[in-house]
Amino acid sequence: MTPDRRSNIWLLVGLAVVLLGFVIFEPSYGWKLRQFFTPTNIVPEGGAGNGNLAMENESLKAQLAELQAVAAELPTSSSGYVRAMVYSRYPLNFKNELIVNAGTDEGVATGSAVVFQGLLVGRVATVWSGWSVVQTVFDNSFKMPVRVGRNGYDGLLTGGSYPFVASIAKDKPVGANDIVYAAAPGIPYALPIGEVQSTSTSADNLFEQAALAFPYDVNNIETVMIAK
Repeated sequence: MTPDRRSNIWLLVGLAVVLLGFVIFEPSYGWKLRQFFTPTNIVPEGGAGNGNLAMENESLKAQLAELQAVAAELPTSSSGYVRAMVYSRYPLNFKNELIVNAGTDEGVATGSAVVFQGLLVGRVATVWSGWSVVQTVFDNSFKMPVRVGRNGYDGLLTGGSYPFVASIAKDKPVGANDIVYAAAPGIPYALPIGEVQSTSTSADNLFEQAALAFPYDVNNIETVMIAK
């Protein structure tokens, strides 16, 4: 064996000992070396690795969009409430109900108040373990006792495409911009609902009634709070 060949052999043995020492005494370096020499980690351009990365990016984008929607609609306080996301129903954007991703598993119960940015938008009509249907104030069958204005005049909120408060005594001075708030059993008292836009006399000429204005579009709501 020639001296040059003997030197090369000893050099290879020395390198092998050094690598073995890294693997045993510095596992992190050993892992990196294993990754470097493993051919399965070399993914060709356009291969499965790129596909997985693209899917991960899309998943992160969806999560970011959800967090941004929640942040934009955070209430002033969440104590005593369950936050729920509203499922999209496009292109069937019915105003009469919302479907949300919270149910009995989160403590939601039938009849619970549903709030958007501090305003009562409806109540839970049907509930399952992981989701619920919310009847909004824009449903034709929605009825709820309410009070109007700082003097708390009695009225009956009547739902529909254009909700209004009916059965207001004619001698009660209700006016534009008066706040309408909940006064029904099972609903947190004095939750604001909307404000009076205009008043008129009922068809039977026995009561006053008030058309309401709302500072939101129910079809654009993405997250709500449900009272426990």
